[in-house]
Amino acid sequence: MERGRITWPQLSMLLYLMVGATSVLALPTISAQFARHDMWISPFIGSLTGFFTLAVVLKLHSYYPDLTMVQQAELLLGRWLGGAANVIVLLFIWHGTGLITREYGEFIVGSVLIRTPQPVVVVCFIFICAVAIRGGIEVIGRFSMLIAPVFLGFIVVVPLMLIPNLDVMQTFPVLEHGWKPVWKGSILPLTWFMEFALAGLILPFVKGNRSKWKWGMSAVALMLFTMVVTNLTCLWFFGTLSSMFTFPIFAASRYISLGDFFEHMEAIIMVLWVLSGFVQVITWYYILVIGTAQWLKLEDYRPIVFPIGLLMVIMTFWITDNMPDMIDLFMTTEPLLSATVQVVYPALLLALAWLRQKGKGKREGRSGGNGPKPERRAAAAGVKGR
Repeated sequence: MERGRITWPQLSMLLYLMVGATSVLALPTISAQFARHDMWISPFIGSLTGFFTLAVVLKLHSYYPDLTMVQQAELLLGRWLGGAANVIVLLFIWHGTGLITREYGEFIVGSVLIRTPQPVVVVCFIFICAVAIRGGIEVIGRFSMLIAPVFLGFIVVVPLMLIPNLDVMQTFPVLEHGWKPVWKGSILPLTWFMEFALAGLILPFVKGNRSKWKWGMSAVALMLFTMVVTNLTCLWFFGTLSSMFTFPIFAASRYISLGDFFEHMEAIIMVLWVLSGFVQVITWYYILVIGTAQWLKLEDYRPIVFPIGLLMVIMTFWITDNMPDMIDLFMTTEPLLSATVQVVYPALLLALAWLRQKGKGKREGRSGGNGPKPERRAAAAGVKGR
């Protein structure tokens, strides 16, 4: 179905942008509402789910390196139960693509293209993603390898250019109201870090002998670094008023002014966000297409790319009415839904895979003790046949 392959560094950058592109937009606002001065601590708690979920899918991949999570489910749960579970997973991914696309539509229309109808922006965005997906996973992997370093550089450069306006003392007092506000502020990072579980639908298309653990976990570490730096920048610049801005890091970039000639950085930042958002949406889109094609037992995924794109457009405008409603969704039902599909479900598949391998090992051990080993029996049969 997919003949293209990507490398482990490309996968790392792909996973980084798949989660990180939207985190710098809405995360500081929501974290500041609950954690206030301690908003920079929340990502550390949230990263725990990222390291855990990615470890689960990597271990599951070691058992079945040629199968995606959709195929693993049918193998471990059976055709019918596994198929039903895959329907739930695919509906969740469809739901997630709608949320992400709507967030970018809100950002672009609300910040730059104010007079442009949002459906125009969304349809054009998804159409470009659909064209790229038909090119295969290699197109996505190589493009992410180009954009991710630039995006990471932007995360570092913006606070450096705002140094004259930053107040480090905004960090204190640390844990003034205890850990409870910090835990509330970590709900959204916990939810976003769970998205690394979707790597289970891409891992079979990765080639190379490099350490999958090193490159996989580096994506989570980069995501943690991005969230902490973004939250600290907003905290040191706006203080607790960060919660009053819809996109505080973008608002802060408007104040960059070096020597009265290096200004209006928000235009450059907008371009970087659009490019990184393209990688994020296209990755979710591709995962949805590949998963659906494997569930339907299709030989080629390309015929369903545009129909699924149409479903994404429908979900984008059906799922929520505006940005405040989207934030309410992030803080209420979304964490529970994400934990069920992206943490509990992969962990269940891993437990079944472990039990299956353990039972297989016991059977091989018993057969090895009662007679010649399978390799020796096969060799003997070959000699006898000749």
